[in-house]
Amino acid sequence: MIDPFRARMYRLILGFAAAYNIGFGLWTALWPRSFFDVFEMAPPRYPSIWACLGMVVGLYGAVYALAAARLHVAKPLVAIGLAGKVLGPAGWLLAVRSGEWPVRTFTLITFNDLIWWVPFTLLLLEGTRAGERLRASAPYACALCNAAGALALLAALRPGSEVEPDPARRALYIAENPGLWRAGWLAWYAAATSLLGFYAWWAARLPRVAWGIAAWSAAAAGIVCDLLAESLYIGWLPDRLEQVQRIGTLLTGGAANGLYTAAGVALTLSTPSLPLPLRVAAWAIWVFGFALTVSAWAASTAGMVVATAGLMALLCPWAWFMGKKLE
Repeated sequence: MIDPFRARMYRLILGFAAAYNIGFGLWTALWPRSFFDVFEMAPPRYPSIWACLGMVVGLYGAVYALAAARLHVAKPLVAIGLAGKVLGPAGWLLAVRSGEWPVRTFTLITFNDLIWWVPFTLLLLEGTRAGERLRASAPYACALCNAAGALALLAALRPGSEVEPDPARRALYIAENPGLWRAGWLAWYAAATSLLGFYAWWAARLPRVAWGIAAWSAAAAGIVCDLLAESLYIGWLPDRLEQVQRIGTLLTGGAANGLYTAAGVALTLSTPSLPLPLRVAAWAIWVFGFALTVSAWAASTAGMVVATAGLMALLCPWAWFMGKKLE
């Protein structure tokens, strides 16, 4: 028997997956050329084949809706879906390697596939010791993944970021170090995913479950903005550098970080039993989080640097100690 909180979360996630797949399927089936326009690719010779693929993707949406409605039969359906979401990136890698598709289509597999790996795996591991250990590791994974992201920011991403005032030098660094640049942003993919997992772990411990799910849903909206920005950094740069970086900053530093911070505030307010040192640290983290959001919207590079440094310096050890105190 699945825990009631986790059952609600699984239904919510599967509902999101169903809505996404049906929406993507309709878009692809009704306007098969628009995908190629968005990613600036040559139109297919036979757009009807792409439209048919959209119908298949939409059919998966119906499968996820059925799984959400009937969790007791969800595992085999989700297993099929997860298999497709592993094969999708494998096929994408082959297409990119052969030159058929550009790297900028990375956004496609981000939302079609990668973003669903962790929740689908957790559902499949429901009722097992491995699943229990994976859920219990959420705060520690958040601490470690965000620490790795911070290190990647310093070691791999800084010369290509807006911290470097010269756009030409930024573009040159990215062009000369594409593997390092993309690996650095993949580290932030893991950081964002682990933060969402940590929020779910925290929400499960609240006296009022509805508040926890609402806060997690706000953070889930944040990760959509976050991964969209990072997929643009991975796929499009150094082309259109200044335009893409500004859009990315607004998406990740502005929208995503603002939603993460608002969710964190809601979780903190909903945890009256939080020990005082952890509560004080939490509010300091949220202050830095809101400062980062304001700095991103204001295009203040210095403000973003200071806020990010304070945020990461506090968040990583705080998440670790949250795991110790609330387990």
